[in-house]
Amino acid sequence: MPDWIEARPYQQEAIQHWLDASGNGILHMATGTGKTITSLMAATHVASSLDGGFVLVVAVPYQHLVDQWADDLSEFGAKPILAYESRRNWQPQLERQLLELNRGHRETCVVVTTHRTLSGESARRTLRRSRGQMMLIADEVHHLGSPQQQKALMDEFGLRLGLSATPERWYDEEGTEELNTYFGGQVFDYGLQKAIEAGALCEYYYIPHIVELQDDEMEEYFRLTGKIGRLMAKEGGDPDIALEGNDALQAALFKRARLVGTAREKLELLVDLLEQESELSHTLVYCSDGSTGVDTKRERHVDAVTARLRSSFDVRIERFTARENQAEREELLNSFKSGKIDILTSIRCLDEGVDVPATKRAHILASTSNPRQYVQRRGRILRKHKDKKYAVIHDYITVPDTEIHPQSLSDDQYRAERTLIRKELERVSTFAEAARNHPDADVDGVPTTERSLQEIKRRYDLLTV
Repeated sequence: MPDWIEARPYQQEAIQHWLDASGNGILHMATGTGKTITSLMAATHVASSLDGGFVLVVAVPYQHLVDQWADDLSEFGAKPILAYESRRNWQPQLERQLLELNRGHRETCVVVTTHRTLSGESARRTLRRSRGQMMLIADEVHHLGSPQQQKALMDEFGLRLGLSATPERWYDEEGTEELNTYFGGQVFDYGLQKAIEAGALCEYYYIPHIVELQDDEMEEYFRLTGKIGRLMAKEGGDPDIALEGNDALQAALFKRARLVGTAREKLELLVDLLEQESELSHTLVYCSDGSTGVDTKRERHVDAVTARLRSSFDVRIERFTARENQAEREELLNSFKSGKIDILTSIRCLDEGVDVPATKRAHILASTSNPRQYVQRRGRILRKHKDKKYAVIHDYITVPDTEIHPQSLSDDQYRAERTLIRKELERVSTFAEAARNHPDADVDGVPTTERSLQEIKRRYDLLTV
């Protein structure tokens, strides 16, 4: 283990819990608390206690995380095989190392691969040739719950360590149960509040802003809400039951979520709030993955936001999306960290595995009701940095026009509407519970807006959320 690494007490506790469970289990640790290092310390402990060969496989959801894990493993003295894309690039090397290990000419074989590659037949067939003790570290383990990815969960892995800030799969109880069965369930829990209290993450202020839909957006919103209400009514009104296998309902919900995420008033409010800031450096803006507007003149939301901010502020603003290649992303992140880029606009590619600890302010223009996404976003923003005492999170909460809502809805539409607002408020509640401030309170030096959450809760009879 590297000399510079000193395990924190909670990391030592996590490793011990995993060892006590016979080397099986899921570590639920808040984003930013060092899940990667914790798992590698656990693997190092195992490797040092074995007499025979040891095969460590690290499986990650995305290719850019392969390189990050490879860098971390190199600090532990390992030279991992990077197994993704064409098997011609990695399979011969893996076969050779396993042969050496089986003959006693090699003690360890370390592989970093993607969930997709590991679930493929070639990788699994090759790994089954190993005669050594095999360990799986599954990063962002919730991804492995889908039927296709579950093929990566090989019986040959005697040691199994799952990592996630949000181990449950959203709307997939069967996938979650399958993961719990394979890994042995959650053996350690280190949530956000504990991490902040221990100094592993920075403190934060949480400022929700209520945004109303404009007339043409409301018209489209009503149309989609009516359709959602009718589809839900056919299934008895229970949204969780109605979603199962209902493609039409899922499509309507997806369209409405994108409409909500790209509401025009959000961009106007964003500009207004940024104008009130004393400085704009190290500001992150999360955009919708959809397009703006409800007419034929559509534009990607992230492009519209970036263009508007560039026309309004004399600072450097750049996009960070899936369109940029790996080298461009690295350059963007380094420039953001150093302050050469003041504002970074992004979509979902910053949700998992990309570190932006320099972020001081974040504006969340769009967010799903999926807890995994918004919990990970918060954790990335709260990573410690030498130039950051605390972070400020601005969350844009979209609601229909208060003048005509909800009295004009049918019962089915109202139930669908209330479900949407409830999920928005559940996110607010999650963000607010560990924040320095009450979400309806003014904060010195931080721009806020007038509309309060209590108004929305009263309108929809959700005061207990």
